[in-house]
Amino acid sequence: MALVYPELREEGKTGPLYGSHTGSVNINKAERMFSLLAGTVLLYNGITQITKKPFTAASKLVAGGALLVRAVSGHCAAYAAAGKNSARSEAINIRQQFTVNRPRAVVFHFWRSLENLPLFMRHLEKVEKKEDNLWLWKAKFSDNFPAISWNAEIVKEKEGYFIGWQSVDNAIIDHAGKVEFNDAANGHGTEVQVVFTYRAPAGTIGTGIARLLNPFVEKLILEDVLNFKQYIEAGEIPENSTASPEAAV
Repeated sequence: MALVYPELREEGKTGPLYGSHTGSVNINKAERMFSLLAGTVLLYNGITQITKKPFTAASKLVAGGALLVRAVSGHCAAYAAAGKNSARSEAINIRQQFTVNRPRAVVFHFWRSLENLPLFMRHLEKVEKKEDNLWLWKAKFSDNFPAISWNAEIVKEKEGYFIGWQSVDNAIIDHAGKVEFNDAANGHGTEVQVVFTYRAPAGTIGTGIARLLNPFVEKLILEDVLNFKQYIEAGEIPENSTASPEAAV
């Protein structure tokens, strides 16, 4: 997974909230497949030509090896130097910070009850507690695509200050979120920092889900996150939303 929040890393933990060697993935699946095929061909040619054309063979072996490393790691140094990331379209990463005019304990406990999230997040149809630390999420990103469901668990928590969750292994979509709560600088209200992330998994199903993670859906989820301030302060969400699920796909 490439959804990395390294500050949450704990011994023995893995997944989008804890850090992974794939944190620097910056090429998409199609490019990785091309690199794998091209690298394999170059390595084969290099090996078969090593005695007849040693210099040419050596060049092919080096180039082939580099392409295979690119394919396996998903990282391209040239892309990184240029600030390019062709894998970015396969994920939505929302990061927002705002202040709400409610006490920190109240704001924290509202978020801690994850079943409250659909009250202000329109893309979530439900979040339902299944077991002590396991929650069923159901989301509809587009009217043109069926709702999808997955299980997630709370993976780190500090009472009154922090909550972090992530989808379990083999979920149909990789999802992670974290929210930090701090007393506002002026002593009134709560400063809230939210990270909300979705990423399509590998495979055929992931290819279909990746189509959903487009700019329209990203805008919808961003507005959903920002709706929290209106909801927690006034008990309602704005009616003048500009993002629409109908236009998502």
